Amino acid sequence: MGRTVTASMPMALGNQDADAGLVERYLAGDTSAFDELMIRYERQIYRVCYRFVENREDAMDLAQEVFIKAFEHLPGFRRESSLKTWLYRIAINHCINHVKKQSHEFVEVAEHMSSVRPLVHAQLEEKEQREHFRRMVQHLPPKQKAIIELRINEQLSYEEIARISGRSISTIKASVFFALEKLRKLVKDR
Repeated sequence: MGRTVTASMPMALGNQDADAGLVERYLAGDTSAFDELMIRYERQIYRVCYRFVENREDAMDLAQEVFIKAFEHLPGFRRESSLKTWLYRIAINHCINHVKKQSHEFVEVAEHMSSVRPLVHAQLEEKEQREHFRRMVQHLPPKQKAIIELRINEQLSYEEIARISGRSISTIKASVFFALEKLRKLVKDR
């Protein structure tokens, strides 16, 4: 017995023929043919992506990425399946990879957060110490204060500070030493 032809079969074959024609036009250099393919399949690809992420913006981004991949790989399209099937395969694989990556990143973030708490506490403590140090530096004479700011906060070398201030390197080293001694005394006295 022969095949029974339904009303939808000619339309499906017609879409495949139209798709094949658009692929041929694109491969011959007509880039507008790819735009037509995108317009033809953008809703379907978006729906596939949306089912994976259930977020409109993410689905739109994923759909765009699917078409970028299709654009890049269309010259290698072997026509073993319909263009629609090929696009769906790209979309599904891309979405699966996206979801895996997101879940992997979620696990990494969760693991990282449990190790971050002590780090955050240490950073807050360090910030408090820096603030205390800055308050102490305010008690230094202006020239020593400037040199300490350049050396410690700006992390400039003695040579750079000497050039900036117009003093000798040995004078800068001595000023840093005496400034730090004053700070030590201030800390002891408090």
